[in-house]
Amino acid sequence: MSLLLSLFAKIPKPVHTATVKEKESFSIKNFIEPKALPISMVMLVLGFCYSSVLTYINFYAIELDLVATASFFFITYSLAILISRPFSGRLLDKKGANYIMYPAFILFAAGLFVLSGAHSGFVLLLASILIGFGYGNMQSCCQAISIKSVPTEKIGLSTATFSIFQDVGIGFGPYLLGLFITVMSYSHLYALLAVIVLCTIVLYYLIYARHQNIHDKGIA
Repeated sequence: MSLLLSLFAKIPKPVHTATVKEKESFSIKNFIEPKALPISMVMLVLGFCYSSVLTYINFYAIELDLVATASFFFITYSLAILISRPFSGRLLDKKGANYIMYPAFILFAAGLFVLSGAHSGFVLLLASILIGFGYGNMQSCCQAISIKSVPTEKIGLSTATFSIFQDVGIGFGPYLLGLFITVMSYSHLYALLAVIVLCTIVLYYLIYARHQNIHDKGIA
């Protein structure tokens, strides 16, 4: 549907100004937007942690004998995102990213902790809801931050930078986490990743949160 609608979209031609120059020589800045790197690094770590859910939840459910319940895991995860994003979006506009990110960090970590101790279908689905409220809202919030960090003509490049780092975290996460699976259980792995998510709060604070008043002006 998006592809079909794009055929009817009227996109104005970009206006080249003194600040936007055609670069003939190869430069990393043609592919990566430096101003989007800080929040993209945060998203890389979060994507890395979330990749454990995407990759190993089925194996974990088999181990717990909760395969039937696990088939609803991403349904409840999606519902949590669907319900919360309209409210989190408005809060982002009015109060700024920190009002979304800090609670989301806690919810994501809590979801992984709950998942690490899952012993019933109810607990497994509770974990999916918490992860949806946490990671699901962090993803959209971080993308908004990356877009707002650059001028209008660089929004595409900033979005690409953000997506690259997110995909690297999600794509390479399973390979690295597979090394941990050989020495620890899935339960211990999710508990460890919950701690990593909490530690990422420090990274987020250092590269963005303490400068929120500057970055958040005009976020919409």
